[in-house]
Amino acid sequence: MQDFLAVIPPLKPLLNIFTGLALGVFLASLLEAFNITKQIAKITKPFVRYAHLSDVSAAAFAVALFSPASANAMLGEALYDKKLSEKEVIISNLFNSLPSTLTHIPTFFLMSFALIGKAAVIYTLISMCTAVCRTVATIFVGRFLLPASNVRTLGVTQKFAEEIPPWQKALQSAWKRFKKRMPRMLFIGIPIYFVMYYLQHFGYFDLFEKFLVENLGFDFLKPESISIIVFYMAAELRASLIAGGTAYQAGSITANEVVLALLIGNVLSTPMRGIRHQLPAYASYYPTGFAVKLIFYNQFSRIMSLALVAVLYYIIVF
Repeated sequence: MQDFLAVIPPLKPLLNIFTGLALGVFLASLLEAFNITKQIAKITKPFVRYAHLSDVSAAAFAVALFSPASANAMLGEALYDKKLSEKEVIISNLFNSLPSTLTHIPTFFLMSFALIGKAAVIYTLISMCTAVCRTVATIFVGRFLLPASNVRTLGVTQKFAEEIPPWQKALQSAWKRFKKRMPRMLFIGIPIYFVMYYLQHFGYFDLFEKFLVENLGFDFLKPESISIIVFYMAAELRASLIAGGTAYQAGSITANEVVLALLIGNVLSTPMRGIRHQLPAYASYYPTGFAVKLIFYNQFSRIMSLALVAVLYYIIVF
């Protein structure tokens, strides 16, 4: 117990996480106050109508192009207000795979191209294609699982024509919504952050990741490729890119081997990454039990799509 209390989680990551969450929540509140969400929902109207999604889901998809956190904040409030069912929130969250991926693609590409060159281009294209496939699959899932009556809430003719309020009134409305959302984010999200930190600090995540690497068997890979996977799981993407870049620049492995190792590392690290990073955020937006369920569906779809792509890539390239 003394060892547990002696270790104080660093405040900088905590501040970074919750500053980002707070900005996302306020941005969502501001967009809603100015009725902008109803305008940008027009962009996705054909897709959401086919998927039997509502106007909130359409707006969340468009907002996710700029801020996935804001999109989750919108869906979370709609769930609390009973504007959306749990089923539609899950499908909407999966529907946002493409815009959520696109927000991270530029950062990844700029960070990785200097290290792994051609492999960065291939991996970026694969990531985008995988996200497109998940979003398209979600459209068909929504088509069969959601009632067609949802599309009536889109209100294309009248709702989108509502007058935009003066900016002072909009800011007051956004601040009111922000204050309403913040307590749950602080009182639920921060304790979960502490739990995740202590699990990582005392090595529980490392033990599980080591177990996966040692027991799944990667005899078909070179040792340099396995090091990329281990670093991806133990220290996340940046360390694996450095390991891959070092081996690639030295000629020990090819670009295709780097891509395959990154895909495998992404698949294996996805469950732990979801728990470590998504759970504190999702629990701030959604009821805790539902947040866990949502992460499960989100990560399961991601794992299955990435695993399928990795297998196909291995069969085609190797």
